[in-house]
Amino acid sequence: MEPAAATRSSETAPTPPAIPPARPEQRPPKRKLRNYLLDTGLQLKLASYLLAVATVLSVGLGWLLWTAYRETSRVIALGDPEVGDSIAVALAAEDRWRIVFVAVALAAVLICLLGAALVITHRIAGPAFAIRRTCRQVADGILTRPRPLRDHDLLVDLAETVAAMVEALRDREASDRDAMLRAIATLKNPDAPAEACAAAAAELERIAAQKGARIES
Repeated sequence: MEPAAATRSSETAPTPPAIPPARPEQRPPKRKLRNYLLDTGLQLKLASYLLAVATVLSVGLGWLLWTAYRETSRVIALGDPEVGDSIAVALAAEDRWRIVFVAVALAAVLICLLGAALVITHRIAGPAFAIRRTCRQVADGILTRPRPLRDHDLLVDLAETVAAMVEALRDREASDRDAMLRAIATLKNPDAPAEACAAAAAELERIAAQKGARIES
C-alpha cells in the first residue's frame, strides 16, 4: 500500500509555476555624433559663427594677458638693476609658460564651445527639419499631423503654427469631401427630385468656386 500511495501523491503533486526568464536591462540608446547633425550645412554655419566670435574674444583676451605679463616682468626687472638680467630671463621663461597655459585653456574653451554649439544648433536644426518635412508633405497633398516637438527644442511657436495650418487644411478637406459625397450620392440617385439635384449641383459649384478663389488670392 505504501508504494501505491507514494505513486498517487507524486502524480497529484502540483507542478511549480515556470519562472519567466529575466529580461535584459534596457539601457537608453546612446546618441552618436551623426544624430546631432541633422542639417549639416545649417548647424556647421551657426557653429562657425559662434566659434569665430569666441576665437576673436579669446585672441583679444590672450593678447591682453600677455601684454600684462610682459609689462609686469619689465617693471620687476627694472626694480633691481644688479640682477635685472637674470630676473628678466627667468620672467621671460615664466611668461612663455603662462602663454602656453593660456593657449591650452583657450583651446579647451573653444572645444567646449564647439560641443555646446552642436547641441544648441541641434535644437534648431531638428525642429527646422521636421517643419520642412511637413511643408513638403503638404505640398504633395499629404496632410498627416506632424509630431509635436520635444520640450527642449526651439522654434516651438513656428511648429505649432504649422501644425495648426495642417489641422485647418484637414478640417477643410474633410468638410469638402463630405459635401461632395452627399452631392454625388444625390446626383446618382435616379429617384432624387429635381430640386435636390439642383441643390447638389449648386453645392459642387460652391466648392469649386471656393477652391478657385483660394488659388487666385
